Amino acid sequence: MGGRSKLLLETWIIASLLAFINVIVALTIHISTATTFDFFTAANFMIPEFGVMLILGACLMSRQPLDDEKRFDAEGNPTKSWQYAIYGKKNLLAAFFLLAFSGFFYILGLAFPP
Repeated sequence: MGGRSKLLLETWIIASLLAFINVIVALTIHISTATTFDFFTAANFMIPEFGVMLILGACLMSRQPLDDEKRFDAEGNPTKSWQYAIYGKKNLLAAFFLLAFSGFFYILGLAFPP
């Protein structure tokens, strides 16, 4: 599997897992309060998560070395700052996938009102 497809698949899995957890939490809230389930609750939970992931990803990406020779040490291993930048890239992509899931659940909420 190529580098880009692996990166997209990993971030898609992270965002899907977070969206699934949000749906379970929203379902638990609606069951415990005896209200009808709507997709808007799950979509609303994803907005703050998107913001936090966006900020953390941007902070980690700011650690990226601008010169290619500073990304790896003498032995060819990635430096700590380059590893943080890679984690930041994954975090940013997962945040955008989570935003897409939030929009999807919002559209589901419009299509299936309570």
